Amino acid sequence: MTRFLAVLSGVLLVTSVALLEPWAAIAALVLVALGWWFRPLAVAAVLLAVGVLAVANPGVLASAAMGLVATTYLLNAATVTAPRGVVPTTVPSVAGAVGFAAVAVGAALLPLRLAWAPLAAPILVIVLYALIVQGVAVRRTRVNTAPHAP
Repeated sequence: MTRFLAVLSGVLLVTSVALLEPWAAIAALVLVALGWWFRPLAVAAVLLAVGVLAVANPGVLASAAMGLVATTYLLNAATVTAPRGVVPTTVPSVAGAVGFAAVAVGAALLPLRLAWAPLAAPILVIVLYALIVQGVAVRRTRVNTAPHAP
């Protein structure tokens, strides 16, 4: 199943690149095909897709769709050679990718113009990251092995 998803997401990545810039589709096809065996080339295929997005400037929804396809491709291409039983597309990974894409589309499409938003955004990202890491981190209890004083 992972191999099928890797091939499908690779084909979708090449197709999305070809729809925006046909001249880049051949390079994307080569990078995607070789990316199933050499992981750095899979990253290069996604970077090519990002470059095509920058050149073509297609819009918010097309960018979000290509981002979801690129995320799926990287998740599945990284595990093509993994041992049997490794499943990259779990409910949390899919929900996270779709959720972040929806938030990005919503933020880009809202006509809200706040002068202070660029100043608050990095602080908000750091606070959210700290909250997530704090919640995910394993808490270890300290065991006092020193002898007790009488």
